[in-house]
Amino acid sequence: MFFGKKKPKDSKESASGEAPASIQPNPAKADPWFRHADNAKDSLQHAYALKLFASGLSFDNTRLDLVEPILSCAVLHRDQGGKAAPSSEKKEIEGMGPYGKFASAYYAWLRDLGNIKVALEFMRQAVSFDSKPWANHHANTIFKMHLTGKTSKKGWVELMRLCGEANNWDLAQQAGAKARELDPSDGDLDTELKDLAAARAMTEGGYTEAAGTEGGFRKMIKDADKQKELQEEETLAGGAETAAAPLERARQAYEANPADTNAVAKLLQLLRRVGDFDALNEAKRVALAAFKTTSEYRFRMFAGDLEIKTAEQRVEERRKASEDDPDNEDLALQLEEADRSLQELKLAEYSERVEKYPTDRKRKYDLGTILFRLGRTEEAMAQFQAAKDEPRLHADAAHNLGLCFHAEGWFVEAVAEFDEALSRVESSEREKILDMKYDLMLGLIEGAKAEKDLEMAHRAKAICSEIARTNIAYRDIRDRRREVDEVIGTING
Repeated sequence: MFFGKKKPKDSKESASGEAPASIQPNPAKADPWFRHADNAKDSLQHAYALKLFASGLSFDNTRLDLVEPILSCAVLHRDQGGKAAPSSEKKEIEGMGPYGKFASAYYAWLRDLGNIKVALEFMRQAVSFDSKPWANHHANTIFKMHLTGKTSKKGWVELMRLCGEANNWDLAQQAGAKARELDPSDGDLDTELKDLAAARAMTEGGYTEAAGTEGGFRKMIKDADKQKELQEEETLAGGAETAAAPLERARQAYEANPADTNAVAKLLQLLRRVGDFDALNEAKRVALAAFKTTSEYRFRMFAGDLEIKTAEQRVEERRKASEDDPDNEDLALQLEEADRSLQELKLAEYSERVEKYPTDRKRKYDLGTILFRLGRTEEAMAQFQAAKDEPRLHADAAHNLGLCFHAEGWFVEAVAEFDEALSRVESSEREKILDMKYDLMLGLIEGAKAEKDLEMAHRAKAICSEIARTNIAYRDIRDRRREVDEVIGTING
């Protein structure tokens, strides 16, 4: 019997249909559902397990650790010919907890994975009911559904908007581009794509956080007064010549009031879009001056990003010169020095940002990457371990943590992290999975050598064989197969 049908008093919605801001996850109510769901899954009762999982999520939407078991259960349900959920069950889940609409929509999609319309409704509810991480976790899968299924311009536009609301900018822009391919003459869509670019620039630059913007993507792009400084259509549509007029107007507005943060933001964005040496230098000066005047850290980050961009360009110039003259030792040294300077600059910038935003796991991940490149492995480990707390970063952070352990000669620990990374990576990310399996194989080989562990060696051989069957040309897989055979032979004596 399905239990817990009574709708809690705290599940009422706002007049807008969105979850009230006051609601909080209730793990005490959710956990019994999740335990029953695990039992049902183990008993191969896939449809029932999905219903139980969704019931728990109606009370607690924070359990992203359940994504993989839930999705695997849904795949088994689909592969075994499982049917879509009855409307009565969807309504039952909807009325249970404060996140009922999100959980019900998720349940409907899990029971009908190939249905694009249902998938979009799940994303819509996830965005509306304070469940954006769930939307982001599945956005790539839903995007690929659109690529392979029967889709329309309307579907691509809706996906673009939903990905935008979830701050999944790459997929939002890709979906918008697909919609435009279907109808190049849609001027309204062109405007919306420009709005999307502006919203992305503001969010990634920390502008929405600094300005206290609320309400997500749709509110952001509809607020013309706050957004107009980033929506210069003539600039977005044209090059440097087209940008001349709005750029001059932006300079005048800034010079009239250098403390006006909107005027500063507008000028900085236009200068960055021009992108030549003089414009970037001017942008750095303006950003640093604005930081000094307003104490808003977003301007300090903007200047730092420009400095990094300049350093990256310098490295690329040195690399091309070195490739054109590979025997020139001076050019090779210049490339090495330019790259070292770039890494040190990134280290200083990312370290400062982690200090400024200590709870931002993505910034910790970025810092860990730089530390690892510089050979500061132990420090990198600490950053990757912290980054694993962010569900979207977990797989990559575990993979990089495994590389750190491997570099330190801790092969058992490296293998454990690689295994963990593989357990959390999306099944659709085939190239990433192949890279992770390769690194796992290397860890097992080195571990087998160090510990004279035959079990590790045989596991390495099995993974090597799996990679070869997938892509015989992958890296040095032929050499690795010979190596692991030699290791097995050595251990056997």
